[in-house]
Amino acid sequence: MESFESDDGHVIVRLDRGDMVLESIERACEDHDVDTGAVVTGIGTFSTLNIHYVDRTDLPEDQSDRNVDLELEGAWEVTDVNGVIADGDPHLHVTAFDGDRTVGGHLEEGCEINVLGEITIRKIDGLSLERRPGDRNVSQLARR
Repeated sequence: MESFESDDGHVIVRLDRGDMVLESIERACEDHDVDTGAVVTGIGTFSTLNIHYVDRTDLPEDQSDRNVDLELEGAWEVTDVNGVIADGDPHLHVTAFDGDRTVGGHLEEGCEINVLGEITIRKIDGLSLERRPGDRNVSQLARR
């Protein structure tokens, strides 16, 4: 993983074969002091795709009862990674295709780069956000 910062607050993250996606984005946020920002674009290929998604409308308090976890191996073409960074913590979603199916959901740790990855982070100055538990234990953005 290597990251590059522009004069106007954009951080480009290059991910190489074997790099871990979320972990590398978290490291880039630390390296470039990204407190509040957005992952505005991301592409690449993953050999491991770990995501979760909500498959219920009743939203029980226990999050483990409302999420479906997928741990998928193979060649995954990633068409988008995006989300918000609050208090230095990325909350990201991903869409990927393996030739037969398209899946999407919340990006989890353990996603490994197959060929390459390219992520663009935009720092947002003058705004400090964090996530706080809200209704039904859903994490919500709030000013810090």
